[in-house]
Amino acid sequence: MSARLALILAVALLTGCGGGGDEGNPGMPLRFLYASAYAGPNTFPAAIYGLAAYTGALRPLPGSPAETADGGGPIAITRDSRILYTTSQEGLSAYQIAADHSLSSAAVPELPMADQQVGLLAHPAADVLYASGNSGLVTVFAVDTVSGALTSTSSVSLGSRFLQNSAVMTPDGHFLYQNDTARNDGLFPAQLQLAGFSADAATGALSPVPGSPLTLVTSSPSTTSGAGPMAIDPTGKFLYVGYQFAVVNVGESGGLAAYSIDPGSGGLTAVPGSPFDIGGAPGGAAVDASGKFLIVSMFPLGGGSRLAVFSIDPATGALTAVPGSFGPAHVWGALAAEPSGPYVYAGTGLQSANTPASVVMFSIDQTSGALTSVAETSIAGKLGVSFIALTH
Repeated sequence: MSARLALILAVALLTGCGGGGDEGNPGMPLRFLYASAYAGPNTFPAAIYGLAAYTGALRPLPGSPAETADGGGPIAITRDSRILYTTSQEGLSAYQIAADHSLSSAAVPELPMADQQVGLLAHPAADVLYASGNSGLVTVFAVDTVSGALTSTSSVSLGSRFLQNSAVMTPDGHFLYQNDTARNDGLFPAQLQLAGFSADAATGALSPVPGSPLTLVTSSPSTTSGAGPMAIDPTGKFLYVGYQFAVVNVGESGGLAAYSIDPGSGGLTAVPGSPFDIGGAPGGAAVDASGKFLIVSMFPLGGGSRLAVFSIDPATGALTAVPGSFGPAHVWGALAAEPSGPYVYAGTGLQSANTPASVVMFSIDQTSGALTSVAETSIAGKLGVSFIALTH
């Protein structure tokens, strides 16, 4: 199994039967989390699990889980936290988020799609959903915030390219970025590309930014084999783009390309020192709320799995590894950063057939960047969680 496939299968989790933290009334939750979890190994029955995150506990939400189609597709939550969208092999499905944060199927039929949708992104400032299709098409949908119905309003094509990830967007909703993997019949694909778009404030329609698309500069362009996760810092100044490459006769490693974002045009400029070789194939990436630290889940070249932390230069966006990492207790996958405090949520999976996936909540030391586990909950009957989304 490739490192990227293992990473996707491990990607993110949140629900559970178990829990960590204090057992009394923990007060008001910081955030509500939803994750798409799957079982296996021959079929992949999936469900969306919900958790309330407190400073020292992760607790299941009422009615969790909500059953979904097989596979554990990507999920996204609208800016008003009222509707959750997910995908199946056939199309897009909507779930209403009730006042108690439980999920129920929306009263709209599944929207058929001609292509498998590998990524979903909700616009942070408009009622718009972006769906990234494997064949290279990013579709823009208008969201009915009452019913959850979607209406396709426009789309952009990245040509004959494979898409593997959700797009990312600056916090103000002005610019969207999508990475891709070129179609190629050889052993390795052609060099990866990164497309940037400005988004119409009313409709979400996408227009290319200057210099788009650009060729992703990687540390091993001759053997680059896959696109990886992306993350934007909370100020919208810096974009980090993961990739992986083959080390012949050894395995797969990877790195991060880093770019500064022009606040006026959305154009990208490589930051000093980019690309950064991180010593493994990245599976998840998130920037903490302070914008000081980038947390990356990865499979090191020598095997295993770990969480690594990098400090971000506030002026240039350059990365410096923070000593130490959170080690091999789990197979780490997708990450999501708490937007209002020093916490990050990490999903696990694919550890063994007898080890359920889990979600772990970490606090981030704002001086050193060190991670401390403060809560964990398991997901009974599931091997891993594919995607994670947070309410706004």
